[in-house]
Amino acid sequence: MSDYVDKKQQAQQREEIIKERLSKIKHKVVVMSGKGGVGKTTVAVNLAIKLAALGKTVGILDVDITGPNVPFMLNMTGMRPEVNTNSKTFLPVIGPMNLRVMSMAFLLESNDTPVIWRGPMKMGAIRQFLAEAEWGELDYLVLDLPPGTSDETLDIMQLIEDAGVIVVTTPQDVALLDSRKTVNMAKTIGRQILGIVENMAGYTCPHCGETVNIFGIGGGEKAAKELKVPFLGRIPFEIDVRVHSDDGLPFIIQNPNSSSSLAFEKIVKKVQSIMES
Repeated sequence: MSDYVDKKQQAQQREEIIKERLSKIKHKVVVMSGKGGVGKTTVAVNLAIKLAALGKTVGILDVDITGPNVPFMLNMTGMRPEVNTNSKTFLPVIGPMNLRVMSMAFLLESNDTPVIWRGPMKMGAIRQFLAEAEWGELDYLVLDLPPGTSDETLDIMQLIEDAGVIVVTTPQDVALLDSRKTVNMAKTIGRQILGIVENMAGYTCPHCGETVNIFGIGGGEKAAKELKVPFLGRIPFEIDVRVHSDDGLPFIIQNPNSSSSLAFEKIVKKVQSIMES
């Protein structure tokens, strides 16, 4: 019985520490998707980079414990957080544009090392990232969540009551089906929905100029209207976005005049307008 009481007290103390650390962060943006492969991490990384480029102090937390890709997309593979042995805390790794970055990937032996954990262990790691990381005062903390609406997603949503939610989807029907569930989950637990981003919306051939809607187009906007949430915008399908992501070079900085970058800038302005109003 005493062990149960001690564990309960420790959990309460950790939650109080998390609340204290989060109180120093003005805006928290949770980037979610109903399914994988829709470009959620690409949106999260470029959102953080663009906000930093606008002069904001920004952190990004990779909440995808079993599939942590944020360091890869920021060319930070192999880096390690600095540990403060006195306070038993650690400093997020400093990335491009002075981003403060934390990810499970920083703690793995190699990129090929799997994380074979059940839900409670994953949630424990997330709480540790929030409680023991010295994030300091930030304008924005961007949280890149795993796809779906279970364990880690629910835990983060319950811990961060004032988070704004961005749902990323492609126009494809199966992605839209899952993204609608994600929006309704956020509504159910009373979180602010910043809006839906429709990614991979149309490919324009660089040779002939013809646009082909590989995954369809307009589905994200239609879903936003039906669900009565904001539509933040659509990002076209461009090969350079994939190339830059694989090279660890966020597309919005590497190619600022591309169609994707120009579309993304409008999305970031809308997010700022909602969060900072």
